[in-house]
Amino acid sequence: MFFICTKNKKMNKTVANYIKKNYLEIAIISVITLVALILRLLLLKNYGDLWLDELYSWYFSSQKTVFETVFELLKQDLHVPLYFIILHFWMKIFGNSDISMHLCTLALTIPLIPLSFYVVKNIFNKTAAYFAILAITINAFCIYYSIEVRFYGLVVVLALSSAFFFVKMLETFEKKYIIGFLISHGLLLYTFSITPILTFCCCLVGGFYVLRDKKEYLKQYCKIFGIVVAIAMPTILFTLYNFILMKTQTICSFSKDIYVFNWLVILDIFENFFTNDNYQLLTGQINVYLGFIDKFHYSDYIIFVFLPLIIGIAGFIRSIFSKDKNLYLFLFPSLLFFIITLFIGALGINSFLTRYAAIIYPVIVCSAFYGLSLIRPKTLSVILFSCFLLLNCSFYFVVKRNIFSINRIALGNLPNIMSTYIMPFDDDLILIPYSEKRVKRYIKHGNVISFNFDDALLLKDKASKDFYFGTDKDVNRSNVKKILYSSVLSDKPYERYEKNLYNKYVSKMKKGQKFIIISFRDTFTMPLNLNWQILNDREVYNNANLFTLIMSKVLRDSVQTAEKYLVQKNIYHDETGEYSIYIYEKQ
Repeated sequence: MFFICTKNKKMNKTVANYIKKNYLEIAIISVITLVALILRLLLLKNYGDLWLDELYSWYFSSQKTVFETVFELLKQDLHVPLYFIILHFWMKIFGNSDISMHLCTLALTIPLIPLSFYVVKNIFNKTAAYFAILAITINAFCIYYSIEVRFYGLVVVLALSSAFFFVKMLETFEKKYIIGFLISHGLLLYTFSITPILTFCCCLVGGFYVLRDKKEYLKQYCKIFGIVVAIAMPTILFTLYNFILMKTQTICSFSKDIYVFNWLVILDIFENFFTNDNYQLLTGQINVYLGFIDKFHYSDYIIFVFLPLIIGIAGFIRSIFSKDKNLYLFLFPSLLFFIITLFIGALGINSFLTRYAAIIYPVIVCSAFYGLSLIRPKTLSVILFSCFLLLNCSFYFVVKRNIFSINRIALGNLPNIMSTYIMPFDDDLILIPYSEKRVKRYIKHGNVISFNFDDALLLKDKASKDFYFGTDKDVNRSNVKKILYSSVLSDKPYERYEKNLYNKYVSKMKKGQKFIIISFRDTFTMPLNLNWQILNDREVYNNANLFTLIMSKVLRDSVQTAEKYLVQKNIYHDETGEYSIYIYEKQ
């Protein structure tokens, strides 16, 4: 007990001395952190409701127990459970309102600001540390993922912590840094499912360094990564199990039908990292890239995006030529990860999305501003960074479309629309072919039919797949267009689906009972439904995007079945273009 008390007194004295010597630095970091918090709260004010992926987070985390949360993830998703477990307990304490869930992510990510400063200061220099935290504070990509109800913000924090401890561990092999690396990297493994690729990259880069410069630590290094592999094994098995099932048992593919790879993602990622222009965050159109040359038609792009992008890339290149051992240990695992995942995406093995780059974001940005701090004369370095900061801050005031000016609403007004215009009773039937499990968060009244056809196509919802196609058909990617073609050509509901929908639900309706179809994500299904006749051309049909084709067909079949047996009362198209509501009644 005496030893513990003595140790605590020494620690308190050390902390007190540090604060005394660095009070101005601490005050500056506190002010910058406060500014970062204010910016994130301002975005939250205009953020709107939960979008589709955030609704997934709510669905998994809202299970009754944490074990059910993990089980649902294992059953339906590719992502590992740490963030969802944290959100599960957060909702138990603070409730599951949209704002409450956003604040969960914010609480997990706001430490990034002081963490970034002390990591960069410790590994590189103080100038680079100030550059880095100011850039991270105002960066749209970082601000956005600091409040989104997804795990990417937490990934940024853990990735930076892991990179720091990795460098310090290899520098000294002190016990505290080894433990720090095992904890931070272990948490990262249970937060983001593709982290094992980064683990491999760290092992490779670190192993090369140890073999070349620190052979006496080789045995200890092997033990450390043996422990990391043991920690990672459950997540690797978890991810492989779901990956194999989704590759073998699903009709559609994320990498081939939803998020098709494009090499322009590289430009998009660097724009995200060094500028505040983010087309995808503003539009929600994931993996849609504007042509690089086309962007130069806009003067705003040249001044407020291209110039800071060039400054950021210049700093990044300068860092690579720094001949700094710490920089290489800090940066190279992330660079190798980036290259490997790009080729995995290009080969169609797995999707590569801009947001997946969150795991390398803090390392790339901190490295770039370390490089910028090395530019001589130092006055030029400061001028370049001042221009970078000024242009990125000005972006929010000059460019009309930015993350603070766009009030993103997806389904938040659905409860009001349902209660004001639709007015369903508790026994009215509600069919939501696209993302029923998530959309029903905003449905307060009505009997929602359990039918998730997007999950049947992309994930592992066998019940919904059987409800549409029947249990006697082996439907897969290679034969589904052939199976559906006659139904598409005749423009009639798929026979098995019509029969199941009628027998199980429509036939049992009472007079005056409503049948309501909510078409979510109209941007996917409505364009094709409005131009259905183009599918009469067999070549057009064969080349049609598989996911869009089938989801459009399911919506069309649902509407045609309702029109055949019921009386249409009304159609409501939401002004945001996110969804439509079809109302039918039993006569």
